[in-house]
Amino acid sequence: MDYLKRANELYEETVANRRYLHQHPEISTELPKTSAFIEKKLMEMGYSPKRCGGDGIVATVGREGGKTILLRSDMDALPMREKSGLPFASTCDAAHTCGHDCNAAGLLTAAKLLKENEAALAGMVKLMFQPAEETFQGAKAMIEDGVLENPKPDAALSCHVTSGQMPPAVFIYNSTGTMMNSVDGFKIRVKGKGSHGAYPERSVDPINIAVHIYLALEAIVARELTSTQASVMTVGIFKAGDAYNIIPETAELQGSIRSESPQQRELLVRRMKEAAESVAKTYGGEAQVEMIAEVPPLICNPDVTEKFVRYMKELDIPGQMEVPGIKATASDDFACVLERIPGAYIYLSAGFVDRPATEQHSPDVVFNEEVFRFGPAYLAHCATRWLEEEE
Repeated sequence: MDYLKRANELYEETVANRRYLHQHPEISTELPKTSAFIEKKLMEMGYSPKRCGGDGIVATVGREGGKTILLRSDMDALPMREKSGLPFASTCDAAHTCGHDCNAAGLLTAAKLLKENEAALAGMVKLMFQPAEETFQGAKAMIEDGVLENPKPDAALSCHVTSGQMPPAVFIYNSTGTMMNSVDGFKIRVKGKGSHGAYPERSVDPINIAVHIYLALEAIVARELTSTQASVMTVGIFKAGDAYNIIPETAELQGSIRSESPQQRELLVRRMKEAAESVAKTYGGEAQVEMIAEVPPLICNPDVTEKFVRYMKELDIPGQMEVPGIKATASDDFACVLERIPGAYIYLSAGFVDRPATEQHSPDVVFNEEVFRFGPAYLAHCATRWLEEEE
């Protein structure tokens, strides 16, 4: 089957699906409209989709007895107001500014291509539509609910659109090491003793403790890692108190740790906990650390990645260009899948060459829908070719 030709024939359908998802964004683990839409479309194609990990969806196509490959898309949005000015822009307090609507629409069309070519598949393709990537909960929830079992995938692939000032025929990957950093979200609750602001000696000031914890965290990255290690520790929330003249009982810090290797990750998480607890004790208070996200570095399998790249280059796409060796300090919980299954994560450019670049997660970001002329074909072709070669 000529997947590229068929993807172009289905271009308007893919765009329509994407725009529906774009106009009806939902966040985190609760995606009732999104999941219902995906389910409906899959059933119209002849699939029997099942819920997995809450509002996640799994479906299979192909034949039993051979190998199985997993194709994954995320489908959740971000809690922000859209400012793109598009006629199909979101009007609620959520927006698809990371492009997960594009990812989901692309996988939907790939599902249609694979279903139309089901008789020719040399094994099984498992489709994974995932919620809560932005909160790093969805992949783990689906894994715990059995997405990697019955059948167990032998390889996995996730393609994610990216914005920027580049043509839409570019694909970006890394087959030599860490592609994206780990993420460990943390919450530090500092407990002290409150008092009137006029009598600070009667208090154990949690704000003072939290400030010193913040400075200690900065010193860990500055002084305990080598300068060549790409790790960051960021505190994004610092809150305490309700009145200007009262020393409060508690304070709270929330932040994230991102590192490129399991060893760095272990060191930074351990030292963050040690610093919080010991600093609080030094100043007479207590600190409790809660982990709110735990995702490993995203490391693609070199052999599987190179195979997918070879398959993608088999498609005759005008202006096609590969960019190898990308490394990002951002994170994606597809890493939890790749920790268990050999596979690859590949960026597909959905950018423009004739307008300034806009960052993903920005309220004014716009994605180039021309990516739908080949993105679904990449997914279907990679799955089909991998099954052929592994038969």
